[in-house]
Amino acid sequence: MDFLKLHNRLRAWSNRLYTRLVRRSFGAMGPGCNIMLPFKCNNAKDISLGEGITLCGGAWIDCFRSYAGVDFEPRLEIGDGTYIGHRSHIMAIGRMTIGKDVMIADGVYISDNLHGYENPAVRVQDQPLKHAPVIIEDEVWLGENVCVLPGVTIGKHSVIGSNSVVTKSIPPFSVAVGSPAKVVRRYNAATKQWERVDAAT
Repeated sequence: MDFLKLHNRLRAWSNRLYTRLVRRSFGAMGPGCNIMLPFKCNNAKDISLGEGITLCGGAWIDCFRSYAGVDFEPRLEIGDGTYIGHRSHIMAIGRMTIGKDVMIADGVYISDNLHGYENPAVRVQDQPLKHAPVIIEDEVWLGENVCVLPGVTIGKHSVIGSNSVVTKSIPPFSVAVGSPAKVVRRYNAATKQWERVDAAT
């Protein structure tokens, strides 16, 4: 008996069963979604999943409704066909939109909020959260261990290189790398070529 094949079949079966059991916990979940165990999620009713979404094992998705005495109205929408890699962490307290056919590699962190720290007389964990909307448009590819911070829009069909930290918006059809991430290539529709960009500009 091939125990590895048996293990994989049992794991796939348990993932399908788990997805079916938690479907009604979400604000919406389209057909063909697959949630792999282990999975962690808070306030799933504030999360809408499109069709054919894959959430790999170890994914952690949070929508916080209150923190440090402040109430929020979170809304996280994830579009059809999006893939979210192992151990990725997505956190929203306001509006966050992840488009269709987005590829999110392992270990990616996406958040629309940061801890305040300005008052040195108060512990960081007790200070209010600062937040701004995050939008990831269709067909974006986020490489492994990418970090996306509040207030960022990543334009359609853009690629963010592994280990990059996105602190400012990235235009559509761009390749960005680094910490902070800077655009190094853009698609030229006239020449139909991906052209280099001076990252210092």
